[in-house]
Amino acid sequence: MTALANTGFYRQDKAGKTLILACPEKGAPELVYFGLALPFDTPSENVYLAMQSGVPQAMLEEPPRLSLLPEAGRGWLQSPAVEVTALDRPTWAAVWSLDKVVEQNLGFSVYLSDAVAELAVCLNIALLESGVLSQKITLTNNGTTQMNVERLACTLPVPEYFTERMGFYGRWCQEFQQERSSWQSTWLQENRQGRNSHANFPCVIVGEEGFDELKGTVIGAHLAWSGNHRIKADYTILGHRFIQAEALYLPGEMVLQPNASISTPEFLASVSDQGLNAMSQAFHREARTRLQLSKPRPVHLNTWEAFYFEHDLESLKALADAAAEVGVERYILDDGWFKGRDHDQAALGDWFVDNKKYPDGLMPLIQHVKDLGMEFGLWFEPEMLNPDSDLFRDHPEWALQLPQYEAVLGRYQLVLNLANPDAYAYIRERLLSLLSEYPIDYIKWDMNREYTQPGSDIHPEAHAQVLALYGLLKEINDAFPQLEIESCASGGARVDFGILNYTKRFWASDCNDALERSVIQRGFSYFFPPEVMGAHIGPDQSHTTSRKHDVTFRAGTAMLGHLGIEWNLLEANQEQKQTLRRWLSHYKALRNISHTGRNWRLPSADGRAQTQWALNQDGVAGFAVYSQLAMPKQAQPLPVRFPGLIAEQTYEITILEHSALGGHLMKTPPSWWGQSLTLNGATLSNIGLQLPIIDPEALILLTIQAVSATEKN
Repeated sequence: MTALANTGFYRQDKAGKTLILACPEKGAPELVYFGLALPFDTPSENVYLAMQSGVPQAMLEEPPRLSLLPEAGRGWLQSPAVEVTALDRPTWAAVWSLDKVVEQNLGFSVYLSDAVAELAVCLNIALLESGVLSQKITLTNNGTTQMNVERLACTLPVPEYFTERMGFYGRWCQEFQQERSSWQSTWLQENRQGRNSHANFPCVIVGEEGFDELKGTVIGAHLAWSGNHRIKADYTILGHRFIQAEALYLPGEMVLQPNASISTPEFLASVSDQGLNAMSQAFHREARTRLQLSKPRPVHLNTWEAFYFEHDLESLKALADAAAEVGVERYILDDGWFKGRDHDQAALGDWFVDNKKYPDGLMPLIQHVKDLGMEFGLWFEPEMLNPDSDLFRDHPEWALQLPQYEAVLGRYQLVLNLANPDAYAYIRERLLSLLSEYPIDYIKWDMNREYTQPGSDIHPEAHAQVLALYGLLKEINDAFPQLEIESCASGGARVDFGILNYTKRFWASDCNDALERSVIQRGFSYFFPPEVMGAHIGPDQSHTTSRKHDVTFRAGTAMLGHLGIEWNLLEANQEQKQTLRRWLSHYKALRNISHTGRNWRLPSADGRAQTQWALNQDGVAGFAVYSQLAMPKQAQPLPVRFPGLIAEQTYEITILEHSALGGHLMKTPPSWWGQSLTLNGATLSNIGLQLPIIDPEALILLTIQAVSATEKN
């Protein structure tokens, strides 16, 4: 019974999940269990004992345990949780002792210290109401001299039988591309771009061999941080497997003074034994808890692809008229409204209304928009400045750039150093002044370049920049609680739960090509619900790919998120406008289902099609968008099965919209097509529905609605 000596056990149950910790007096806390709920009378001590292994030959007499704070000082030879250096004491190989465990409203705070290293840590760990596991570590310098923090990482042990890993890669206009591999070696992702970037979404998914959307045990892990990060999935020769996640500090960036503390970003994890969809649904619940949306997500119209920098008041008003006519509910004026902003090479930082384009200010346009019954939004890029700007000419020292070197430009821009109190005060005043002067309901907050040499003297300040950004967003939200802010970074280069604490929407990609968007949006959905995903109907020809799609394919793809329009409707013909009216009406009728209900990614037999299925929480109303992305490998698609329905309940299937059905692929449609069809939930879930054969880059929108016995008769 040595393993139980001087060890306390702590358990939490929430949302069908169980968390069990073991906290020894000497050593770091261990994760005994994180998974589906165990019976309440399960002895935690016996679960812990059942996990203990023998001591192999040719190893330490007491092999190091995989804990939630792996300790180099106790022989842990992989990456430890804490790496610190000091000149007057050995801080780099800490050995933790338990001080106390405090039970919180949710979870536990575990306090530990090392008297020799003069360090203290607090691990906050909890099962949130959503069933998502949250971790955060705070490190305190108890010494009398400063120390450098090299690393501070959260660690999550995962089951030894998890042998497959899934993640995401990408670039501008191709974010959230999936990649998957066998997990038999160290996997490491490092991001040093300042924002978390198009290529390095801060997550990893691991699971048992063969997991898919609907089956298998998986854990998805995400670091809620909008800056530099490091994520690792690793294993040991003892068979331990674990994930570590941390903010990545640049050399010498984190100097901790005596009695000062530093905390990790929040590290989130979701476990599922029913595949990736159930994992995602827990993250969706957590996002909704943080969002606390008070109204349906309004249909957007954004002016960027309509006019770019060519702002003409009468044309902008005419576009607002056309938008209101088809059912738009929010109008956003994009880049080009402030003084000197006639192209992308000047004026960022000079946040004053351009009196040449708007001689009477923005109010005439805003009033026109609001008289049409729409909300008004405005584009900003507050974290940036152009060298060709009054702001830079007056304050070149406010750029986040080492002054000893020639500045490195990106998109003709530099980064404004928000960690500089004077620069922060300037941009804060400009934003609050404009938001006070004008009735602005919404901000599209853009951020269009990475950090290079992010410092203002000789020290890195990338981490401080992100914290200052969070502080600025918090101040704006506190001052204008009804305001909504969208996080955009050349599309999806800053998408994470950290900035979601301050924003209500993400622009998932600058690419509005519906075919590309089908993949991007599917990847986005693994961690975020559809109501935070900006998804817009672009023009006939995509400005990023030159590909052309009809309105149905573009609109049906945008239905899967927070729908908007990025198209000059003054160029749309009457037939296109009529089609838009129908689709916007469908969106308004169905958005509550996908934005508050459960969402599934349904697999296709050959990977050439995809189905997105949304069902309300009661299981009585749902809708699906079936998208044929490429030519199918077989002559016709396999039936689509719809999970989550009530087995005994009768449902009616209705086709709301579909792409043209040509005779070149299909002589006749399925026999049920064109008539009312009712089936019970068990049939729809287990057998499914045969859909017509449609062209590549085409789709079908259908609803499945419960009907009463009276309606059946």
